[in-house]
Amino acid sequence: MSRREQAVAQAFVELSDTLVGDFDVVEFLHTLAGRCVELVGVQAAGVMLADQRGGLRVLASSSEQARLLELFEVEADEGPCVDCYASGEPVADLDLDIAGSRWRGFAVRAFGAGFRSVHAVPVQLREQTIGVLNLFAVTPGVLSEGDAGTARALANTIALALVQHHAVAYRQVLAEQLQHTMTSRVVVEQAKGLLAELLDLDLAQAFAELRRLARRTGRRLSDVAADIATGDFASVAPEPETGRSRVLLIRRIYPRNGTRTLRAEIRSAAARHGLAASQQAAFTLAVHEAVVNTLEHGGGSGRLIMWRYHGSLYAEISDHGPGLPQDYQIRAGAPSTGPGTGRGLWVINRICTSLDIDTGPTGTHLMLRYALNSPPPEALGPPPQRIQD
Repeated sequence: MSRREQAVAQAFVELSDTLVGDFDVVEFLHTLAGRCVELVGVQAAGVMLADQRGGLRVLASSSEQARLLELFEVEADEGPCVDCYASGEPVADLDLDIAGSRWRGFAVRAFGAGFRSVHAVPVQLREQTIGVLNLFAVTPGVLSEGDAGTARALANTIALALVQHHAVAYRQVLAEQLQHTMTSRVVVEQAKGLLAELLDLDLAQAFAELRRLARRTGRRLSDVAADIATGDFASVAPEPETGRSRVLLIRRIYPRNGTRTLRAEIRSAAARHGLAASQQAAFTLAVHEAVVNTLEHGGGSGRLIMWRYHGSLYAEISDHGPGLPQDYQIRAGAPSTGPGTGRGLWVINRICTSLDIDTGPTGTHLMLRYALNSPPPEALGPPPQRIQD
């Protein structure tokens, strides 16, 4: 078996592994779009599915450029995907010559985005066309026989995913799945916009952060997006421990804003989740020390994301600074209070249940975990205090 065949086989194994139980359709489709780019020899891919009224909707894209092109096709009702959906047959523009293209408006935009050819593959369930898999390439020409076969197999996988584990009338199930997926997609777009604003990111970076947050918290992408889109991560209502994760706080860290307000928000989140006053102070101190490290050594700005999961509060503080030395180790004994002594990380390690450090030349991620049933700080001895603005 060639290396390419091995890659294709491994990709389908990984995709099939996600089709279990209550899988997340939106996340699955985005994963599949990314796999198309890796396996088919194109530079971007997207998935469109038909809604209950038969209109196409953009569900997943491997890049922001592809998503905008697909949105244009839907709104203008022109382009290879529109023709592919109508005919149920593969459609391609092998050389996006603007003057000679049958879809002039689409060709202008695709050419401007850097693409030179586009291929649309129908997604079919039995004899019904239910969507289109779009493939965008930066070079003109046809797909190789192997790439075309892989694209057809991936399109078939989309159809199979939508009716997984259902033995009732497939058209009714399909309509329900698609309606849920359309709603989830709207919520994901709203969450992307909020994350972009809160963390000062572009939309592509915001979506990557949203997916990463879903993986970190162990939840479905659409559920985390709903938390963020509705502001649930900032809820002031007390919440009992339920075993599920919950986003608590998302903030950009800027030096000019100080840390007083941020400390109050951190402590409020800790209080909502059952920590005693002394535990609140300890957890707030630990997160504060990580924020101070970011401001002093991590390039002057960063981001904070907090969540609760399975009986613990988590905080991730990340920056784009120079990173820690590869051989860095947290000191066993208390460092001095001078700058550059590593006292902040020592304080965090002293307070938290665990501390994970992922560092390199492009930045540092600190992952703090504080168990809700942690003993009061008095049982360990008073933690050193260094909070100040």
